[in-house]
Parts: sequence; C-alpha cells; structure tokens
Amino acid sequence: MVTTTDTAPRAAAAGPSIVPQGPARLVLIAVTVAVLAETLRYALPLFGGLSAVVPLIFLAGFLAPVVRAVAGPRVLVVAGIGGLLAVRLLAQALSPQLWLAFAGVALGMIAMASLYEAARGLSGVGFATAAVAGLAVDTSVHVAFASWDPVWRTGLAPWAVCLVLVGLGSAALVRELSTGLVAAPGISRRDALGAGALGPFMALQVLVLANPAFVASAGWLPLWGAHLVLIAGQGLALAFLSSGLAVRAVPGGVCVLGGTVLGISAGAVTGEYALSGLVVVPLVIAGQVLAAWLLAVACRAPLRRAGRGGPVWQVDLGAALGGFLIGLILLPYESDLAPGNLFPGAAGLTLGALAAIAAARGGPLPARAPLRALAGGAMAVVLLIGTLILQTSPTSAARPSAGQGDLRVVSYDIGQAADRHGRIDLTGIARTIGDQSPDVVLLQGVGRGTLRSGGTDEGGWLARRFGMRLIWGPAASGQYGNAILTSRAVVASGTARLADGTGARRGYVWARLRVGGGAIDVWSTHLQDGAGNSAIRIAQAAELVKAWSGAPHTIIGGDLSAEPGSPELTRLLDGTGLRSADDDDPTTPGGTHPDWVAGTDDLMFGDAAVPHSGPSGHYPVVVTVRPAG
Repeated sequence: MVTTTDTAPRAAAAGPSIVPQGPARLVLIAVTVAVLAETLRYALPLFGGLSAVVPLIFLAGFLAPVVRAVAGPRVLVVAGIGGLLAVRLLAQALSPQLWLAFAGVALGMIAMASLYEAARGLSGVGFATAAVAGLAVDTSVHVAFASWDPVWRTGLAPWAVCLVLVGLGSAALVRELSTGLVAAPGISRRDALGAGALGPFMALQVLVLANPAFVASAGWLPLWGAHLVLIAGQGLALAFLSSGLAVRAVPGGVCVLGGTVLGISAGAVTGEYALSGLVVVPLVIAGQVLAAWLLAVACRAPLRRAGRGGPVWQVDLGAALGGFLIGLILLPYESDLAPGNLFPGAAGLTLGALAAIAAARGGPLPARAPLRALAGGAMAVVLLIGTLILQTSPTSAARPSAGQGDLRVVSYDIGQAADRHGRIDLTGIARTIGDQSPDVVLLQGVGRGTLRSGGTDEGGWLARRFGMRLIWGPAASGQYGNAILTSRAVVASGTARLADGTGARRGYVWARLRVGGGAIDVWSTHLQDGAGNSAIRIAQAAELVKAWSGAPHTIIGGDLSAEPGSPELTRLLDGTGLRSADDDDPTTPGGTHPDWVAGTDDLMFGDAAVPHSGPSGHYPVVVTVRPAG
C-alpha cells in the first residue's frame, strides 16, 4: 500500500484488480467485527420486552446511502466504524444501558456498510480472513473472562481489553483514511447483494459458531473444552482461507449446497430438541469452515474495484439488508413464534443463497499459499491464551458447612441474572447466594450461552465463583434450564423435561449427595408460568411426583409459579410425603410466593428464610436441612 497525503478516493489502476492486504485494513475489519459481536451480545438482554421497537434498530443500516450522499464515503466510514468504537468505550465507562444498546446496534448496522467501503479492493478471502480472525480474538477474550463479557465488568483487566480494542481500531481507521479510500466501480444489484452475507454470518457466529457457552452446554463440555473446539474450527477456517484454495469461478449450486449443509448443521444443534453431546463438536467445526468460505465467496463482487454497473450505494443497501437479517434471525430465536432451530437453519441457507447469487461474478483472489495456510491456522492456536488465562485465574473455594450432617440449601430463580433494567449482574447474584454460605444451590432460569444471558455460561461462572460442581438440566433448550451447584460429593444425578405446555418447555435436574454417613437427594425444577396455565402446572407437578417416586431423604426446590393453597401446590404436597419448609414470606418484590422448598418427612428444616435481596425478579429461599433422628 502506498502512503499519500491525498485523502480523495484512489482511482482504479490498470493491472490485477487487487489491493495489497495491508495490516491496518485487516486490523480494521477484525476489530470492527469483534466489537460488533460483543455489542450484539450486550444489547440483546437490554432490549428485553421492547419487541415492537427493537426490529427498527436493525434497519439503521439503510441510512448508510443517505450518509454517503450527504457527506461522502469518508464520513460514512467514520460515522459507522468510529461511532461503533466510541459507543464501546462509553459502554465500558457507564456500564451497558438501553440507550447505549440502541446506539451501538444502530451504528453497528451502519458500520457493516462502512466496512465494504474501507475494504474495497481486498479479496473476499482477505475480508473473510480478517472477520474470522476478529471473531477468534473475541472468543479468546470471552473465554478469558469465563464467558461474561468485559463490557459488563469493572476493574483494570476489562478496561485494558476495551482500550486495546478501541485503540487498535481507531489507529487502523486513521491509517486507512490517511491513505485514501479506493474509488468505487460500477456495481450491479446482483453484485451488491453479496454484501448482505455478513449479516447471516454474524448471526450464526453470535448464536453458535463463536459462542463458547453454547458449545459448552450443547456439547456437555467444560468452557475450556468448548474453546478448544472453537479454536479448531476457527483455525481450520483461517488455514483454508489463507491457502488460496478458492477458485476464480465458484458454481452457484455449490454455494447452495454449502449453505444447505450449514443450515442443517446449525438447526440440528439449536432449539428445544437439538442434538447434544460430542456430535456437536464436528458440526460446529465444519460450520466454521463453511461459513467463512461462503462469506469469502459472497464478498468478492461487492469488494472489487473495477467493473461496470450501477451506483455504489447499492452495496450500502446490500450491507443494510444483511444487518436487518441479523435482527430477523436473532430477535425471534428465543421467542415462541416458531421452533428455535428454524432461525439458525434459515441463516445458513440465506448465507448460501447470497453466496450463490454473487458467485462467479469475479473479484480479486489471492494466490495459493500453503505456508500462509499454516500461518493462519497457527494464529488461532496462539489465541488459546484465553483458555490459559481462564485456567490459571484464581477461583473461590467452597466454604465448609457448619456440620457435615447438615445441608444449607438455597433455591433461587436467577432469571438469567438480569436485573430489572435487563443488565446482566452475575456479581449481584453471586453476592446474594454467597451471603448464605450454602452447601447446595438449586438454580432456575439459568442461561448458558443464550442471547438473553449475553452469551454467558451463567451456571459455569457461578460454579467457578463458589468452587462448586455444576450439574446441568436443560429445559426450554440446551442453553436454558435448571442447575444444581454443590460442594458435596455427588453419588448420582439425572435430568429430564416435563410435559409440554405453552411457551418455554420446563424440566428438572436432580443429584444424590453424600451427607454425613448417608445421602440426600436434591431436585431443582421450574414449572410453567402464566396465570392461565394452572392445568399445565398440575400435570407437571404430577409428573414430577412420579419421577421422584417417593424416595426418602429428598428436597425439591424451585420456581413452581404457584401461590399458597393453589391446586398445583396441593398436587405436589398433599398425600405425597412432602412438606414445605416455609409458607409465609413472599419470594418476589411484588409480594407473590411462587418459589418453594419442600422435603420428605424424614428430614428436619431449620433457619428457613427468604432474604429480600438480589438483582433477580425473585428472592432466594434458604433452609438448613438435616436427617431426622
């Protein structure tokens, strides 16, 4: 790249239609993609129930042609990318807030169009390589902070990450603007549609392919194991892209086939009835490579710097369409509008279709370079530093119980750790639990890589915080359900889903713990909520009693969505040998009592309490349990 003081767009020169892939340009793409991914993760929990307004924010990218027409391409790049970086800095300083979420997503949609303006002349392979590298860095940072993003945190380390990202991005932006933007060629509408591929690509990354908490919960892996899987996929994707194995003319049918395979794979590992276990590992790795390849193919045409066609603002519209597709895929994913796996599957199919439309349209491609492929794969391995930081960070040791024959139990619906403003407050949840010095924590409303948890492995984070073992029980999906944390030895455990109802499906998880010279079974469950769903809760309570089957020395705790004297509570307690530990104190700030701890008659309860504290919409129910006699 030639440095010049002329800041006007550079005219296309004769010769090969490729601009050298200078480090500043690649860094700019990588940082922008990384910051956009984190912005989506912190914004979606804050949007909460604003379902009627939020989709409009994802239309903000359609302002890009207006900005270009009024102020020119340089202002478009500064407004989109520079604005996104500025919001990231403000979010770290002020903690994520709703207005910052709106601003960040809106500017992120404009930044998607700005990226194509700043990257013009790069090969599609170069663009995709930088995007995957940025996501690999983002994933490593995510894991280093145990999957709870630094933007939610305070302290030196979160600020250091923020300043490095914003500093690198700003320096790369200034460098690219100082060398001048590449003049745009004529662009056809078909060429411009390829710019939309970045949207479904990003949606798949946020949902699955760059989501370590998702892979940990779906694959039944520790967080560090999930990171190894993601690094393998990202490393293979970088190696494939860097090798130059792409061909100049890619048949559209091959892209459709690739998108179909990607869509089926993404749909298979998401939703209520998703595949789980080690089968998730090859699907995620293959999905990384396919997604990166399809993005590279789709981006070739809108990035070229020579050719005939219409005005360049058509690329802005293509990128804006991609931004709107992010909203169409992510916003309804965890709703009840359709099966959850429909939206990730549609994202894969859409990415393949956009790549097919732009396929064989020309554009710059790098030469084949096996050594560069090795270097690309090796770069991903370096990012295992995130796992190294995670594994070497100090963790809290579980506090010893007051007596080995006693069991201090906390049952708590944490509502995916969101406070009343939608902010993820795991520190507040941990403080509320830690104040009770528990041996066992029965959790409901736990997110492990969900959009509403900000992509956080909440169960894993809390287990690590208390030095306890996590026993997971998926319910509505593999990423949302119930959990048990305990410092006691686990003899056996199990989990199952309850009878289907309206809304999110419910379930339970149980564990048999060694207590003194015997064992106590502990269960965590969450029955169907909603005032009109009493019949469903009665059926679920009956199913729960049947699954328990009258075993002695049992504690069942959870959010039963049932008030004192309700038919569903009667079904659980009357004639079953279970009795409630506390009937008096309300367990929500609104004065209702949906949360309960019950136990068998061969257990004694003491020190029962409902501390009115914590950021969740529920209070914890606390009790000390010991065997009778």
